[in-house]
Amino acid sequence: MISAALVLLAALQLVLAAIALRAGPAGLLTALLGCALAYDSAVVSVGVLLGEGPALETLSVGRFVAHAVGTPLVLPCAILALRGGRASLAGGWVIVVSLIGLGCATTLSGLHLRSRTWADTLRYADAEPGAFPVAAVLAIVILLAIGVAAWIRLRTPWIALGALAVLACSAGAFAAPPLGNVGEALMLAGLVVELRRRRSVRPAAAEH
Repeated sequence: MISAALVLLAALQLVLAAIALRAGPAGLLTALLGCALAYDSAVVSVGVLLGEGPALETLSVGRFVAHAVGTPLVLPCAILALRGGRASLAGGWVIVVSLIGLGCATTLSGLHLRSRTWADTLRYADAEPGAFPVAAVLAIVILLAIGVAAWIRLRTPWIALGALAVLACSAGAFAAPPLGNVGEALMLAGLVVELRRRRSVRPAAAEH
């Protein structure tokens, strides 16, 4: 049942990615992020069908690469959704590059996978699950700060709510791993809602 739910979650993330893509150039990065998150959900959902072996293990390596590279991308996604200036976007990319380097060094370097089961799911996870995902956590904390600032200054709560959701779900994922996928979907939804709000505000502003 959990595997089937993850199939639906992956489909939802792809739908959100398609909606983001319709927002124009500002949504392209969010669409790519949505595809990466959908890939993660999809690989976990088909684990029981593929079974243990090289195929699932190889696909699982892709999950870790997607997280190491994709998670920091939430920062420029948020800045673009909020129509931040060039200086903000440039600063965001500097942080992104730093976090990707940190994530690759702490997560991908020496990665050793081991099969694990939870409910009806089968996945390959890090054999040393106690390793703290510092780069991913820093990215979400910075996203939360951006979201809170936008909530206060622009009266738009969506990015902050998405960041809070992924932090809460990630904490619960230690006991129930699929909660991490749910949190990522909620975070993506927050970014997409903000993108849609951005499109609706622009024409109104142009009339004045």
